[in-house]
Amino acid sequence: MPGGRSRTFRLGDRSELLVQHLLTGIAFTTPVPRQEDVGIDFFCTLMTGYDDPSLLKAGTFFSAQAKSSQEPLVYEKPHELEWITNQENPLLLCIADREESAMDVYSTWNLLCAVLNGWHGQKRASSIRLVPGKGSSEWPGVVDNPDGSQDVLLGKPIIRIAHHQIFDEVSTKEILAVIEKWIALDRENIVNRHAGLNWVAGPIAYETGKPPAPGLAVSFYWNPNNLAQCALNLGRSATALWRVLHHGGMPKEALTQDGFGPAIPSLRELLRWLRTVDPSLNNLLQDIDQK
Repeated sequence: MPGGRSRTFRLGDRSELLVQHLLTGIAFTTPVPRQEDVGIDFFCTLMTGYDDPSLLKAGTFFSAQAKSSQEPLVYEKPHELEWITNQENPLLLCIADREESAMDVYSTWNLLCAVLNGWHGQKRASSIRLVPGKGSSEWPGVVDNPDGSQDVLLGKPIIRIAHHQIFDEVSTKEILAVIEKWIALDRENIVNRHAGLNWVAGPIAYETGKPPAPGLAVSFYWNPNNLAQCALNLGRSATALWRVLHHGGMPKEALTQDGFGPAIPSLRELLRWLRTVDPSLNNLLQDIDQK
């Protein structure tokens, strides 16, 4: 409005600026112009190479959404649901704490558990809510409500970043080490989903300020509509295994030590069927009938 701006809008602006300031301590950060804002505030690339005194390198890519409160993010219109359920990059939710000049960062890794549970070809959820700060005793923290909506409980923050930390190189390295692992986890799940490998790996429990612990749990989703892609993925994986086992550099004793030797006849029979399903495998399986 001419000569002024809504107080509410201005508080939101300041929260967004605080989030941007804190992100720039760990990532190359590009704010999305308001004219181009479709639900993401920043495109970011983690900084790496802190051991090099002259160069900071571009690392893992992610996107970030800034908020000033823990109110859920709600997606309910068809185009909103289509957008949030088809993210191709890890999305971090950053909630500003203006009083402390800090922000809490939440991973949205378990969003895919909501997407894959009831989103592939059958009944779609009426809405999806990303709920920061609220967890569940049941892994992976997705609640299917009677009204057809889904609550994705994001749990506690994966890390808290304060103003003083982003000017301390030791703290910055520690923050980067945590966020990088969470982004890698999310990216692997996203890539698997888009490749038709419909499972999601995630931590059963975690601590704020630490990377996800080893020994992740896995939630697997299946649907008749995925049959063709499952067969295609099986053929490619089995072909890769066959080629590795028959690589000229593979020691013959390794087949015995690793227990693959007895499995080769069964693998051969499987691949004979799979090459009829996917003829593109034929050039890689010309030796399949050789004894």
